[in-house]
Amino acid sequence: MEMSFTGIKKSPLISLPFLKKRLRCITALGLRNLTVNDFNFTVHFTLHRNEKTVAFYTSELVENQRSPEWFYLKFPISVQCLQDFVMRVWITSSENCRLFLEYDVHLDNSLVPDEQKDDSKRSNNSLLLEMFGYQFTDNESILDNQTNIQLNVTGSTIIDKKSKRIHLVKSYNKLSILRMINVIDAIRAENRSSIQCLERLQTFVNAHEDHLSKIKERESRQLRIENLRQRLQSQTLLYEQRFNANQEKQKIIQERKNQLERNLLQLVHKHEELNSYINHLNQSKCLLHDLIQVITYRQKDIINEIYRYVYPIVNDKNDEYLIGNIKLPPAEDKIYHTSFTRERENEIEAAIGYCAHFVFIISQFIQLPLRFPIECYGTSPIKIYDYTLQPSDFTLYPNNDTNTFQYGLFLLNRDIGQIMYHCHLGGRHIDYRKTLKNLKDLVEQYFTNANNHNQIQFYTSNQQLIETTIPSNSYCVERRLILNKQNSIDNSSFSLSLSTASSSIIDSDQNDDSNNVDLFPTSNTISPRLTMQFSHQQ
Repeated sequence: MEMSFTGIKKSPLISLPFLKKRLRCITALGLRNLTVNDFNFTVHFTLHRNEKTVAFYTSELVENQRSPEWFYLKFPISVQCLQDFVMRVWITSSENCRLFLEYDVHLDNSLVPDEQKDDSKRSNNSLLLEMFGYQFTDNESILDNQTNIQLNVTGSTIIDKKSKRIHLVKSYNKLSILRMINVIDAIRAENRSSIQCLERLQTFVNAHEDHLSKIKERESRQLRIENLRQRLQSQTLLYEQRFNANQEKQKIIQERKNQLERNLLQLVHKHEELNSYINHLNQSKCLLHDLIQVITYRQKDIINEIYRYVYPIVNDKNDEYLIGNIKLPPAEDKIYHTSFTRERENEIEAAIGYCAHFVFIISQFIQLPLRFPIECYGTSPIKIYDYTLQPSDFTLYPNNDTNTFQYGLFLLNRDIGQIMYHCHLGGRHIDYRKTLKNLKDLVEQYFTNANNHNQIQFYTSNQQLIETTIPSNSYCVERRLILNKQNSIDNSSFSLSLSTASSSIIDSDQNDDSNNVDLFPTSNTISPRLTMQFSHQQ
């Protein structure tokens, strides 16, 4: 094997004597330890019939691999039986392609597999072929070892002769030939005896064909009967199992049916009780509705009487409003920005006190918590509270601090506006600074006009909002209430308890069991702060 420094190499591969090798048997082809000095290069090879012919196969390009390998090689059909061909390896770098290696490959019986597994021990620019699961190479060390072995063999002819004798086949002698002849004669005799036995059996069968056919029918019938008997036993066992399972299932179904019937009876009984409860509740609801109507009508009647006889509000020719024959200027009047005389101060204090007390009475009757609670204890000074500020109490009587008094009057007007909004009166363009005018419109439009069926929002003690309609004639309502009470007497004690509870919802409070509205609260009533919190919850 010769290799020149120009990069061209010609070398036959090592032989292997026991395999018939062709070009189509090559499954992989590779190169080991290429001595390429370039950093960026590509490698590919071409196969030729001889040195003068054109390439019949060109491989794929492999980049920057100094030990490249090619698998799944597909050669043309016309060259698959080649044993001798020329392989040329090409290196391409910087757009220049040059011939790097050239091999004369001979796929004959002289190739032997390569047992080396470490590429570091292989020589540079060596070729590797894979066939029949073996790898073949042109390692120079193996070639040198073979040449040395051949030299040693020529020097020792005796060892060569002994090794050749081992592989010689011994010839047959006379005794072995006689033994083979005897065996052949015995086999022929056994063959003739078997043929004679077969002929006798065939003769017997032909003579007793009818008897044998009957025996065959009888045996087949017995076999069929036995098969049917076994099938019957298996089907019987399966039927018993299914029958027992069906009985258990029917038993469970019957138990469930009985349970469902009992549950149905209980449901029917509960349904009857529920219907009776619903009837009682409907009766109580009607009674409660009538009570609310009567109470609401009576509340409006009381407020109307208070307006007519206790706190009458009138206006004179100058469009000035008076409450209890005491003049109260509107909030925008300039008089509040000047110093008051003693007589004028008492007059304004009394008028604002009447107005604040009247507002407080209206809120108590319609059970509306005021946004700004009013505190009035008889002859003591009246105060109004705004808990969003510190301090939170503001006086409703003239004093040295005019700002406090004016802000208290502003809060009183806000409370009147709250009641008007609750009663669906007024609008966006209403002037809330006109205290007595707004209060007069509220009472006359909502409480005094008995012909108008006004819907009011009534807050019960449990804070449930109830809407009702005030009839024009209270006698019809009272008559209906009396009839409902007479009908409820005939009902059970349950209906009576419900009616009593429903009436107590209207007449009682959660913290106060008295039946009368507290028009003049004392120190034992709910504090203004709690009233304020209660108003926020609404």
